[in-house]
Amino acid sequence: MSTIARSSSPLSDLAAAPARFANPALLAIVVGWLGLYGPVYAEFAATVWQKEENAHAPFILAACFFITAALMRRQADGARASFLESALGFAGLFISLLMFIIGRASEAILLVSASQTGAAMSITMIFAGVRGLRFFWFPLALSFYLIVWPGWAIDLLTAPLKRLISLIVSDSLFAAGLPVAHSGAVITAGQYQLLVADACAGLNSLIALTSVGALYLYVVQRKSLAANVIVALLMAPIAILANIVRVAVLVLITYYMGYDAGQSFLHEGAGLLMFSIALICVFAVDGLVNILIRRRR
Repeated sequence: MSTIARSSSPLSDLAAAPARFANPALLAIVVGWLGLYGPVYAEFAATVWQKEENAHAPFILAACFFITAALMRRQADGARASFLESALGFAGLFISLLMFIIGRASEAILLVSASQTGAAMSITMIFAGVRGLRFFWFPLALSFYLIVWPGWAIDLLTAPLKRLISLIVSDSLFAAGLPVAHSGAVITAGQYQLLVADACAGLNSLIALTSVGALYLYVVQRKSLAANVIVALLMAPIAILANIVRVAVLVLITYYMGYDAGQSFLHEGAGLLMFSIALICVFAVDGLVNILIRRRR
């Protein structure tokens, strides 16, 4: 069985990747994938990807395609899967296509979006086996961020975050002398009442930040496993802290400038600003952690 060659950088061979797509089997896979999921992507672009909680999906999808293309250029041409691995891959592909058909028929976006990861893993198993899964682990893992979760799941996950953020923001502003209180996920600031919505609860920023942060860590290829683990673990606190600041800023805008000002373009601007700051914090933490590890060594 042939081996899978590795180069120094996962993106260094991207310019030469189109040559791999001359393979007839690979070309058939690409055409089949676009024929199956192309209409889905068009629908998602006009609907669910317009929502803040799924706005990261187009970027992640593009990253998956580009990284896969770069990795395929690095893979040896003769890599093959065993008969058992191919059989398992075909079984997985059948299940994934069944999920896709049921999801399209019942308009279950969760099944349709989740079938992408299963189909990609199954196709990899058919042609490259378990070793292929290990080689393409990152774009396959990144594809989990393409799953569109239903509203009830988002509500279930964000409820504790909304209460926590409401508590921290209201208590902090009250300690600063402002007439701010909270009841559950509702913050009262003077005469105004604001609901900490799902978009402000931290989950959306957490998903987007971890996906972009994971892509950043993969591209920079830090040799220290400890540094990568530390930065990955700190992404969640950074995202939640950024949303606490975001909600506090919106409460102050509403209190001093009125309800309309809090719901205007300043609302979206505060979200974009906080995400940018959080992303910069991830880069800064990564640099600081690596400096400390090098000095310790």
